[in-house]
Amino acid sequence: MQPITQNKKRIKVQHIVGNGTAQVDIVRNIQLPARARKIVDIHAEIVELDYEIIPNKIIVKGALHKQIYYVEEGDYVVKEFTIMREEFTDFVHIQGARPEMEALLDGHILFVNTNPANGEFPTDLLYQVAVLAVDVKVVEMMTLDVVTDCYGEGISVQKAPFSVECLVGAAEKQSTISVEHMLCKPARKIYDMDAVCRNLDYEVLPGRVIVRGTLHKQIYYVDACDDTVQAQCYDNEFSVVLDVPGAKPDMEVYTKCRMEFCEAKLMGPQPCNMVKANVILQVMVKVTELTKMNIVTNVEGALVDRCRIRVEDIIGRKCHQENVNQTIDVNAPMDVDNMLVKNTKNMTACVRNVSYEKICNKVIIKGVIHVQVYYVACNCEQELRETSADIPFTTVVNFDCINDDTMIRCRERVEYTDAKIEGAPCQTSKIRAVAILEICVCAFQTKDFMVVTNVCTNGTCNTQAQQIPQPKPIPKPQPKPEPKPEEKEEEVCPTGGYTYEVKAGDTLAKIAASYQTQVPGITWQQIARFNNLYAPYTLNIGQILRIPCVAGKG
Repeated sequence: MQPITQNKKRIKVQHIVGNGTAQVDIVRNIQLPARARKIVDIHAEIVELDYEIIPNKIIVKGALHKQIYYVEEGDYVVKEFTIMREEFTDFVHIQGARPEMEALLDGHILFVNTNPANGEFPTDLLYQVAVLAVDVKVVEMMTLDVVTDCYGEGISVQKAPFSVECLVGAAEKQSTISVEHMLCKPARKIYDMDAVCRNLDYEVLPGRVIVRGTLHKQIYYVDACDDTVQAQCYDNEFSVVLDVPGAKPDMEVYTKCRMEFCEAKLMGPQPCNMVKANVILQVMVKVTELTKMNIVTNVEGALVDRCRIRVEDIIGRKCHQENVNQTIDVNAPMDVDNMLVKNTKNMTACVRNVSYEKICNKVIIKGVIHVQVYYVACNCEQELRETSADIPFTTVVNFDCINDDTMIRCRERVEYTDAKIEGAPCQTSKIRAVAILEICVCAFQTKDFMVVTNVCTNGTCNTQAQQIPQPKPIPKPQPKPEPKPEEKEEEVCPTGGYTYEVKAGDTLAKIAASYQTQVPGITWQQIARFNNLYAPYTLNIGQILRIPCVAGKG
């Protein structure tokens, strides 16, 4: 018998241990610095997402950052009130999770609203309801030598297409940012300082990644005149260069920024209006490459070593550029009046509220781009002012072979911004805002693969045929006494699904976690759709919910 010849390729992949969703409700009263006659707008984002893994459970931590734009009683000028941090903590149960693994988090704001706490304006006390969802995926990085082909007498080789993101490299780096700022009023002392990273972007060069972003700081200080605590915000651009051997411009990059330390100190004898802010950032990147190949899944007629892995099987990835432009009137809304523009200084933009819909081999992406334009006014002693607007956009990306089980991941980047006045200086109140977006869409499915890592030649197999080495598959729940045959499990489910009575402290995420045994893979979003529930997904004690018998139904 001729010896067996095998070809191998080393890959680094993320084995998916499990996933889940934490639903977080943030309900609180907000004290404004002045009485407001109306709320103009609310901008909110999830910041500082972090996690801790304990056996079979992921502790999710983060904060909600908000900017509330309101009109003060007796005034017609829009004012801004920033709440840097509303911290939250929740957990997700994922069987098989261990502390040495990694969790990937993706936060979404499902609903946020503020109303007068006493029911009417004007008021300085608001009642807030915010509903957040944090998607959690636990992964384990695995390095495998997979068999891509096999030749030999008397054997039959089975193959399968394999399309996944393989890890090229990862890096992290600390960066210290020290900037001097001038306060609006002399300060007796610094009370506190908060800082968050915003608008992370990147550029890939051969062997390195440049991460750029905005450091948003809020300094709280004690006014030297009346001892009141004042707040003042500053934004600073930053960039960090990280070495990642093997990185190339066409590869995918995942970035993360964490605040390690921040402080602010007065720079002179009290009272003083000069302050120095010091921040230490921890910047992390992970570079991946889309790898497509055929892998051997079994060899009949020979003993093999095999390993079960669960990965994101990539169906396709496409990028599209969207040109977004709109005219902004600095006198709209009507809280500003008779303002004329001399020239524009600069413009910033970020993408918000992105959603998608799958129809007929197409993915429709919708969202808004929030622009802030800084301009010089002709009156008011030519002072620098700011105006903002939310510009909606819709993009259609064509995909083949997508279905109800296909999952979508979108990444949006602002590639270019520009703002110009429409008309002659000091004769117009209109500004044309232009932005070019890059929208990349990845379509994928979570699949289990039984990959062959070695074909036995001359007793080279570690154990008996079809052994499954580490990582071990997620253990199945122990069978109950007098179990029914596995093929008849679905018959136990009542017609129309299981029923569940809502109890105190329940959320959709916790209910979904409790049904993972009966309905593996069930998510809180599926339960919501099955029961025709919509944001803010309010549950009432005693409410009866139906749980579908099969994950993905409803």
